[in-house]
Amino acid sequence: MAVPTKMFKIFFGALLVTCAFAYATEVVRPVTLPQTSITFGGIAELRDDVYSADARFSTEVAFCKCFSLFSDVSYRFISLQYEVADFEQQHEILDLKVNGFNESYLGFKLFPVDFFGVSASFRFAPGEGSQNDRFQRIAVEPLAVYPFSKYLLLGASLGYYTFIEQDNFQPGDEIGGQASFVWKPFYSLESNRGLQLSYVFLLRHRINESQNKNLLHRYQKMDDAYWGFRMRGEIAYFFKALPFGYGFGYEMNRGTLFGFETGHRVELFLRYAF
Repeated sequence: MAVPTKMFKIFFGALLVTCAFAYATEVVRPVTLPQTSITFGGIAELRDDVYSADARFSTEVAFCKCFSLFSDVSYRFISLQYEVADFEQQHEILDLKVNGFNESYLGFKLFPVDFFGVSASFRFAPGEGSQNDRFQRIAVEPLAVYPFSKYLLLGASLGYYTFIEQDNFQPGDEIGGQASFVWKPFYSLESNRGLQLSYVFLLRHRINESQNKNLLHRYQKMDDAYWGFRMRGEIAYFFKALPFGYGFGYEMNRGTLFGFETGHRVELFLRYAF
């Protein structure tokens, strides 16, 4: 879909601002062709007995049908840790005071042929709103999409993730893959109105242990290789008379193959698609 020149300049300017100030929690995205969209969302998250509230701003700008830039921005307003001592029945709520910007992600998608492409992204160091994922990361992901029908898009990707050493600590490299679909039942392509469903399943594996180079060589390995998965489902409805759709997303973001350690995130969002 062609983007008017004035609108294109506005979105490009917004993207440059995003590049400069973006700090965000990485969003599990369906694998799609380049497209232009803006998403505003409110997020509630539970992770390791910590309850958090965020606001999210996500952009993707398609320069043509084969190339786009994307970024995710979120701000954490509050994080509260709630603990219960089973035997003494003591309840404790602690304000972690980590409100501020989270991790930031900036990248691009390139599809030189119809159904196959590549994505590359860079994660910046987080601000005060995150105590996790403290390292800069470079990711490269080959992509594949298949339009099963006009209303169903299937997608898959593989990925390689490497981290930049910081304070003599080197996180181990990771590999991963994901599968996704975007389904538009009861949807009018002519008026861009109707229901849209999407689902993503992502699997990731740390292929070598992290190293703490502040220790003697024989003690440097951190024994932190793992298998883990994330999944996200979304339901959204787009209006004919309005330039946006609204939706709900649920994500389980800390699943492991050999345990029950999980994190949960729910999101209410508005999405502008052009």
